[in-house]
Amino acid sequence: MKFLALLIIALSLAATMLATGEDANYWLTQTKSDYENGSYSLAVQDIDEYLAIKPSDAWAWSFRANTLHKMKRYSEAADSFDELIKLDGSNAQAYNDRALVLSGGMRQNDEALESLEKALEIEPKNADYWFNKGIILEAIKRSDEALQAYEQATSLDPSLEKAWYQQGVIFAAQGNYSMALSNINRAIDLNPRNADAWNTKGLILLDQNLPQDAEICFEKAAKIVPSSREFKENMKRAQEGMKAKPDRIIEFNSTT
Repeated sequence: MKFLALLIIALSLAATMLATGEDANYWLTQTKSDYENGSYSLAVQDIDEYLAIKPSDAWAWSFRANTLHKMKRYSEAADSFDELIKLDGSNAQAYNDRALVLSGGMRQNDEALESLEKALEIEPKNADYWFNKGIILEAIKRSDEALQAYEQATSLDPSLEKAWYQQGVIFAAQGNYSMALSNINRAIDLNPRNADAWNTKGLILLDQNLPQDAEICFEKAAKIVPSSREFKENMKRAQEGMKAKPDRIIEFNSTT
């Protein structure tokens, strides 16, 4: 009798769960639980069930898009941002995030730039959007326009360290070391733990035949990121007094 009673209870609970599963709130709860547990694939399945019930929920499309982006399912993420934009054409963040997926994940930089221009039409004073525009312009080798975008970003938000740094990178690649150092120093002032900035500054000083000053920069970069072989090798080169060759061109790597 006890076994039969337990079986009846279990069946009753299953029936209750089945009924609850048809409710949108149930799928939201499941989405939250699976996402927090790191089960992103299940979270996407859960949110799909929710969207089947409430297809006009903009938040759910945003969640789906960003989760798919996290999973590197870029094409599906872009499609989800498209659905979000259909629901809310004034959502500048959706256009911006869609651009990042198209550029960073799919290398569709021209379409990404168009999406970002839409974001800036809606929010022209958003410094982060200007920065992202600069990143995409750099990716398609339009460095002068990228520089203008970064300058716009720092004029809107002087505390935007990454935009100062990227300006320094472009100036360095162009051989304008004075402007490069000015911008990179500004980035370092804002964030003294920017290892890439210290390393790039060291490379510039090394190319200017200032190995001792360069060594200090490489040492700082290596202390911040002790695992970096690049920083340690650069420090060794500076310690050995290696000078830049007249025909040497430094390729500065941009970071986001």
